[in-house]
Amino acid sequence: MIRLFFAIAFTLLSGAALAQSAATSPYGKANQRDPLFLRFADMAERFWVNTDTMAAAHKAVAVPMPRQCAFTYADAYSRGQMSEAEVQQMALSTCNQRLAQLGPIGENYTIACQCKLVISNDMLMVPRETLPDDAYGPTSIFYRDDRGNVARLNGYARYGALAGRNRSVTLTVDNPRGERVCEGTLTSSGGPNGVYSLSCFNGRFASNGNYQSKSGAPNDHIVGQGRTQRGQPVVMVIGLPSQLAAASYGGL
Repeated sequence: MIRLFFAIAFTLLSGAALAQSAATSPYGKANQRDPLFLRFADMAERFWVNTDTMAAAHKAVAVPMPRQCAFTYADAYSRGQMSEAEVQQMALSTCNQRLAQLGPIGENYTIACQCKLVISNDMLMVPRETLPDDAYGPTSIFYRDDRGNVARLNGYARYGALAGRNRSVTLTVDNPRGERVCEGTLTSSGGPNGVYSLSCFNGRFASNGNYQSKSGAPNDHIVGQGRTQRGQPVVMVIGLPSQLAAASYGGL
């Protein structure tokens, strides 16, 4: 009986913490130009432009955190008499489902990536400085070595949130431990296409080629295809966990 009491109490307290009203948030208002909205154009359209969703009584956004994990998202908007707490829960539940559907992410991150409510009713629910300040995503680089064997580098990338709208943005790749291993650029040639350059391991490995931004299922992501300085093929995938990237693009 005592255990049951504490279990019920914990559930109620957890629900109360989740149901924090945006009106009590000390972190200020979200902004249309926040990198999180620049990263996810569809979400920005629904949140700030679409008259049906923009005028919803309650709206919420959840993303995996910390910031380097924010490569997918879920937004929820009230229907009928839904409360703010119900909309928050819907965003969190959908975010967790999407993260799970993308598969294991342990090859890309050694940190724990967990969905968190970040915006509710135009108000930030976490400190602004903890939110992504650029676009981030799990990254896998597949390439053939001089012997023709396929090698793979896993980690996560960081690049300008306005990739595709700014002509050129910087690109960095860290290994799962957060150590910088690659630096480069993404340069748009108009629309979702462009060229990339990448230098890794202090110049011991380099690649240049073309990239394409792909929208929709299973997740928005970037695919680059190029060559090493020795002419061997390279495929770079940003925005998909390594196992999913390997299944979709790993066959050089």
